[in-house]
Amino acid sequence: MSEIQMRVSGISKSFPGVKALSNIDFAVRKGTVHALCGENGAGKSTLMKILAGACKKDSGTIWLNGEQVNIAAPKNAKQLGIAVIYQEFMLAPDLSVAENIYLDELGSGKLFLHWREMRQNAKKWLEKLGFDDIDPRTKVRDLSVAYQQITEICKNL
Repeated sequence: MSEIQMRVSGISKSFPGVKALSNIDFAVRKGTVHALCGENGAGKSTLMKILAGACKKDSGTIWLNGEQVNIAAPKNAKQLGIAVIYQEFMLAPDLSVAENIYLDELGSGKLFLHWREMRQNAKKWLEKLGFDDIDPRTKVRDLSVAYQQITEICKNL
């Protein structure tokens, strides 16, 4: 049996007039895939937003690789290796695939960007996922919805 990579215990979250999550326990073992299923309003998105740092939990604990962590903001989640791919894309349609994949670096205030290296690295991620037919120079608006989703996944990887 593989080791537990992430565990949440006793996660609760309320919004005015709504108890979105009540004492949620959930564990993810390394090398496994999980799906959260439920009706609208069941709290799936709220739990994912808590793990992504987009929403603060009212109570409960989160462990990554056996260590308790506090995810206060999306930047914290990213530093911990947590990324959530939302249904609604978080892409800039007028930028290229490579620019979208490295969007965080584009806004980092760096004086120089290594465009060729950025495109080469984007191409490596696309190839790693089996999508070597996507040109990193292509504007996102010119991609199919499926290829926009692949860009979103690469961006988070």
